[in-house]
Amino acid sequence: MQNISAQQIDILNEIGNIGAGNAATALSQLMGTMVDMSLPWTKLCLIEEGCELLSRPDEAGVGIQIALEGKINGLTLLTFDEESALYILNAFGDMLPDKRLESDMARSALMEVGNIVTGSFATAISEFLKTTAWCTPPLLIHDYFDAFVCSVVVSGCQETDHVLVFKTELFVGGKALQSDLAFMPTKESFQLIMRELDATRG
Repeated sequence: MQNISAQQIDILNEIGNIGAGNAATALSQLMGTMVDMSLPWTKLCLIEEGCELLSRPDEAGVGIQIALEGKINGLTLLTFDEESALYILNAFGDMLPDKRLESDMARSALMEVGNIVTGSFATAISEFLKTTAWCTPPLLIHDYFDAFVCSVVVSGCQETDHVLVFKTELFVGGKALQSDLAFMPTKESFQLIMRELDATRG
């Protein structure tokens, strides 16, 4: 596994927190309620550990899968437990008449949340690398965590076995929700990130 220093992890976490702050502002405007988002820690790990960190045994959840394209390529996965996903839908209030997870309108709302979070992350990391990245249309998955997390992570790690896991603290209307963000970069994108991080070594 690629060696990475605590300082470099701190830099990645700072980048993620910049994206989280921008995402919180955009989500507050979208939902009409106060949203706060931060990343208490970030970890670069191998596939097996990444799956363990992201999965929740015997628990249903929602995953928003989005690919990044441009000079930075890879797959992202934003997860919510089912209760948190439903709370987000309820936070939309009258803007969202049908708040069932089976509803196309509700699923579209959650995918837009995923677009905002992932797009903010993509902007933050592309600015750090002085390059470009954009999001492809999202895919929503509603299933048990054990059924979808590892399949998404493995499919995103076809060229490299590294997963970046951003532990996420998300507060909507003052309520703490369970959410995590994972990024599986391609081999070239991972090398680009590591080269830039290597330049930060003192």
